[in-house]
Amino acid sequence: MTYRVFEDVLTLQLIASAGGTRTSPRGGTSGSVRVASAAPKSVQQYLDEAPEELKELYADLDELLLAHRDVLKEPQLHYIAYRRINNVATVRLQPRNRRLVVNLKLDPDTVKLYDGFSRDMRGVGVLGIRGGVEVRIGSPRPISPP
Repeated sequence: MTYRVFEDVLTLQLIASAGGTRTSPRGGTSGSVRVASAAPKSVQQYLDEAPEELKELYADLDELLLAHRDVLKEPQLHYIAYRRINNVATVRLQPRNRRLVVNLKLDPDTVKLYDGFSRDMRGVGVLGIRGGVEVRIGSPRPISPP
């Protein structure tokens, strides 16, 4: 567990937990073989295996997000969370598409959305942040409005 104190609020976060394991298969018959499924790749594994330009793009984004006061970086299994008390941004990597997918805790009505670059995430299930705006970043160059 980790903790942080924000004025009069104490926050606790579970860092790791140890799960139990079963010694016998459920509902299996004698002689049956159980195939273990491969564990999903973590966001850190995706980052380690990413092309160099995607790593550089992520490093620039990481520096920008951590430059804000009181923002902490907390890697999760499928995404990297940037938070104060709650998540303000989550970052997922898509190495095949050579892009970063960033979910921001923003009101979509206050931001101009560009097709193929950003979208309204209200009503869409997303890891880490409900609603907000999703931004897909594929290069460090700014987009040009149509």
